[in-house]
Amino acid sequence: MNASKWMDLRVRFRHILFALIGFVLLVSVATIGFMTIEELSFFDAFYLTIISLMTVGYGDIVPESDAGKRFALLLIPFGVAVVTYATGAVASYFIEHQLSEKVWNKRMEHTIKNLENHIIVCGLGRVGKQVFEQLQEEDVLVVYIHDSEEDMVAVLPEGTLRIIGSPLEEGVLKEANVEKARGLIAALPSDSDNVFITIKSKALNEDLEVVARVENAGSEEVLLRAGASRVVNPSTIGGRELVSSVLRPESTDLVNLLIHTKEKNQALEEVKLEQACDFVGKTLKDAAIRQDMQVTVLGIRRDGELISNPAAEEELQKNDVLIIYGEKGASEAFKKKCLG
Repeated sequence: MNASKWMDLRVRFRHILFALIGFVLLVSVATIGFMTIEELSFFDAFYLTIISLMTVGYGDIVPESDAGKRFALLLIPFGVAVVTYATGAVASYFIEHQLSEKVWNKRMEHTIKNLENHIIVCGLGRVGKQVFEQLQEEDVLVVYIHDSEEDMVAVLPEGTLRIIGSPLEEGVLKEANVEKARGLIAALPSDSDNVFITIKSKALNEDLEVVARVENAGSEEVLLRAGASRVVNPSTIGGRELVSSVLRPESTDLVNLLIHTKEKNQALEEVKLEQACDFVGKTLKDAAIRQDMQVTVLGIRRDGELISNPAAEEELQKNDVLIIYGEKGASEAFKKKCLG
């Protein structure tokens, strides 16, 4: 039942629930009625009720009094209606469920198969849930891999691309189209599992940007050697922010605003300069990016090195990655211009 949440469980079970409640109430009322009118024992009254509702005919136990017969005449039509409704509700549920699930899964598999430049998230544990919440604010295609359907149903909303399976399996990574992905986040709680995922995914796509979670400091070097582009230790990051929040609270707030802003009109972006970009060969001063484009260049990544707070005389080069901050519209316009 991979798509149970996304098909609205309350709606799917409502008709079955109503049918069961109606059937139980009818059986209860009819049993009490036969016990009172015919002066039968509970079992005999219950037996007479069931064969009346199922319209299988009367055998050794039949209504004796006129009042009992009239009661049976009223009971049988109601019973037929309730039983028919319940049978139809159950049959409809299973038929619609199977068809809807097959259609939904087929469409999702087709979508994932044709993805390019997407991100794969492995694991939906404590850290994986935080990754999901952050990625919701970004305009990127994401595929989630997790081995627990229950966790996926609890976390992921309708329409989310997901694969139920172990990300440690090569077949599952291929199903997520890792060969055409731009990045992978290994967020499993086990460092050894994240190392294995890193090795497997890099073997399938050597250009893949892999960011791995790590719990033990000694595992960081192992993950980097395995091919991870970056390694993140949640405990270390949390400790650093706690200290910074005490010693440099205003600076910490500014950094969090730049990185984790929830203001939809503001964005921190990375933009790579192409050869055809008008800014290539110009200094920051001559490019007048701040004046003309209303975005601020916070840093430049060049040949693996980061130039923070670049000077106005810094000349922009092809393949420079500019770290910019500004309004969403201005940032998008700047990105388009940098494509040439």
